[in-house]
Amino acid sequence: MSIRSVALVTVLIAAAATGPGLVAAEQQATVSEDSLPLHADQQQVVTGETTLEPGTEMTVRVLSENQSTPFLYQRQVRVQPNGTFVAQFDLSRPPANTSYELSAHADGDKLFERTETIAPCDGNCTDPVPEIETPESTDDGENVAEVSQGDTAEIPVSMTDGGIKTLSIGSEAANYRINATVSDDDDDGEVLVLFDTAAAGTDGATLSVADDGDSLTVTESEPDLSSTLAAAAYSYRVFDGQSTDGRPTVGTIIIEANGTTSEQFEVEESADFGLEESVVTGRQGGTARIPVVLATADVATISIGGPESNYEINATVRDGNGDDSVVLLFDTTAAGHDEPTLETAADADAVSVESGSEVALDSPLATGTYELSLYRGTEVADGQPDTVGSLRITDGNTTSTDASSDGVDSVTGETPAAQQSQPDDFGIGAGALAVGGALAVVGVGICLRSVMN
Repeated sequence: MSIRSVALVTVLIAAAATGPGLVAAEQQATVSEDSLPLHADQQQVVTGETTLEPGTEMTVRVLSENQSTPFLYQRQVRVQPNGTFVAQFDLSRPPANTSYELSAHADGDKLFERTETIAPCDGNCTDPVPEIETPESTDDGENVAEVSQGDTAEIPVSMTDGGIKTLSIGSEAANYRINATVSDDDDDGEVLVLFDTAAAGTDGATLSVADDGDSLTVTESEPDLSSTLAAAAYSYRVFDGQSTDGRPTVGTIIIEANGTTSEQFEVEESADFGLEESVVTGRQGGTARIPVVLATADVATISIGGPESNYEINATVRDGNGDDSVVLLFDTTAAGHDEPTLETAADADAVSVESGSEVALDSPLATGTYELSLYRGTEVADGQPDTVGSLRITDGNTTSTDASSDGVDSVTGETPAAQQSQPDDFGIGAGALAVGGALAVVGVGICLRSVMN
């Protein structure tokens, strides 16, 4: 795919209701048409612009619209100082020609939504990751620090105007970022920050100060890395005060390769609060398993469905056996009726349905997609849930793909697509069916003969 231009078109504005004399809400977003189509390949990039404040977190989602091929990918991104956003996805597992919904969300609002189709990849379909534009430097000079992989870069921060400043290194587009506040405690007008590239992404101290008289506090932790920080150019920005608001001084850290890229780190994996599977699949007349990771939370509240799906149920879950997780059993036959809809797989765990929260149904639960929303605590918050997913109910008379093996990448936060059986897997010939039928008849005859004897 060719390098993306910056031409942007508005796809959907998340606005409040408008009328005569009213103006649209300020929260809106546009997506680059050159970001599309997304291909069935690694490193697919969605770019766009938004009127949200720089530093605001957004969630960009790619959700399958095909029940036979369920998947959900989502990336947490931050609005850059120039108002742009970049979200990167690995779509090498979903099959081509699958329809999906592309959307973005912030503070409970849907900024845009559109339906697209994953395009086939006939060659090299890797998207380039665009450079994030930053405001021009307010200082003379280019502020460039060059260092080899594994060495320490020096970043001088001017403190002539006093106060505290915020240093931000990296970006979402580079898949690495760390923020810290610095203070010139010895009043010499400068703080020399040391950026240890060997410690980046590990438990070691990545940032420190050269002068013991100064101080530094990390305010946004860096992501865990599985190997040495990649050789590349990383922008850094210095803001006045303790936030990333305002016009920054900018610079660049150039990390040159020296053969240490393949050095692997041991990254300790830890279970995070949330849904263990982003897409859960069940059949009409059957029971769907919904694994919930409580981690350090004592209790969580789960909401299944909503007004748009004509079915909803809310319940609180508690871990009783100390494994920091609860597997919920959702009985599709009981849903909307008098029988218990939710139970726990482990007797020690507990689930309690909120009184009056379940919508009564006159017929079996319909096939379709029901949203899963998980909150910390005992109440459904008015704002954004801590994590979201989907419950896909398929026709009980058809064979559907089991999504129970889906997992969430501990570094990227993306959810791999469910493994799908190929059509040829179901291509049983007429001859095979005939032979199977004949064997079945012979087997029944043998059994009857044995009974009569």
